[in-house]
Amino acid sequence: MASTIIFDAFGTLIQRAKKRENPYARLVSPSASADLRHQVLTRNVPIDVFAEELGLEHLIPLLRREIEQEIAALALYPDVLQTLLKLRGAGHKIAVCSNLAFDYCATVRQLLPVLDEFVFSCEVGYAKPQPQIFDEACQRLRCRPRDVLFIGDSKRADFEGPLAFGMCARLIDREAGENLEIVLRAATK
Repeated sequence: MASTIIFDAFGTLIQRAKKRENPYARLVSPSASADLRHQVLTRNVPIDVFAEELGLEHLIPLLRREIEQEIAALALYPDVLQTLLKLRGAGHKIAVCSNLAFDYCATVRQLLPVLDEFVFSCEVGYAKPQPQIFDEACQRLRCRPRDVLFIGDSKRADFEGPLAFGMCARLIDREAGENLEIVLRAATK
């Protein structure tokens, strides 16, 4: 197995509530420009700033309430903490590399205190599958791409992106009942 394991956050380590508010969808509709969608993930500013810039200040109280509700409903998948502790005990470096808006960063750090590093798109200015975010993760962890196993739930961002950067990668399908042990075991074959 690789000496360094990097995980995506949501859908991989952290589960959201079944019914999701998705406050950013109020600002960034599917028809919004790709640039605006990208900015939400690569600017280190709270949702209030985007609302103000879009002339939607009146939505800020609602957006803040929805984000607080969504954050309160976040939880680790049941297998995560035990698996991360096993990896740490076996001497692996472990990290998260995630496309994440500013408002969620502190909570992800609180939910995953056993990690060596956190590489969030909003903090580094690049989003998966851009190679720069994977490079940042490798630099922080002082490892080579070929020494990394990346695990996530998005084919483009968490599988194709890491593979193109020279990492090993595996997808996890939580809806199909997969857990980290299953994916890690498959990665060692």
